Amino acid sequence: MSASTQKPLFGADNNAMVALVSINLVVAVTLGLIKMIYYLEGHTILQYETEVFDMVTLIPAKWSTQAWSIFTFNWVNPGFWVLITNMIWLSVFGNALQEASANKHIFPIYFYSGVVTALVYVLLGSSTALLGSHVGVIALAIATISICPKTRILTSIAGGIAVWVIALFYIVSTGFTLLNNSWQQITAIGLGALSGLIYAQLLKKEIDLGNWMHQLLRWLNNSLSPKN
Repeated sequence: MSASTQKPLFGADNNAMVALVSINLVVAVTLGLIKMIYYLEGHTILQYETEVFDMVTLIPAKWSTQAWSIFTFNWVNPGFWVLITNMIWLSVFGNALQEASANKHIFPIYFYSGVVTALVYVLLGSSTALLGSHVGVIALAIATISICPKTRILTSIAGGIAVWVIALFYIVSTGFTLLNNSWQQITAIGLGALSGLIYAQLLKKEIDLGNWMHQLLRWLNNSLSPKN
């Protein structure tokens, strides 16, 4: 395993899993602080939701005037426990992909799943807002099954459990929770999640859909690095 592909250290700048979790947490804290400010200034929760929260969630009827929501909705979680649960699962599958030297593909899979889900949801049309990082987590779970199904976690317990078992359990259990959603949401999230499989399968054919992101990041790093 080369230095460029080995599992990054937990606090390393290039640790994609930690970066994803951090962004989700920062978004949650930021929205929480704004909500508190609204409350302290005597504004109603409805005002906060209309003026702030709805701006970063995906509402098909408003997407043309809030195009950025296509890229922000899957960083917003509806509640503390949903956030924590999603971050735990994201860490599980992100760590498995890092063990398989696929750290640099974690962010692209998360990103593409969100964009695909958003576009499908907008095309299908719905009056219900869509949000939640579970979209990207499901895609990562599916990619994990394709890329490194035999990777074992919880190795201190009877030699560990193959990650494909954990991923399948997560996908099935999450699927059951989605049954109460609209058919538009189920379809959009399902197709978005499948983008993780497509990404993984193309990667096996040496087609890297995240290559432009890697090149852009390298360019930014070189541009921002101090010049001698």
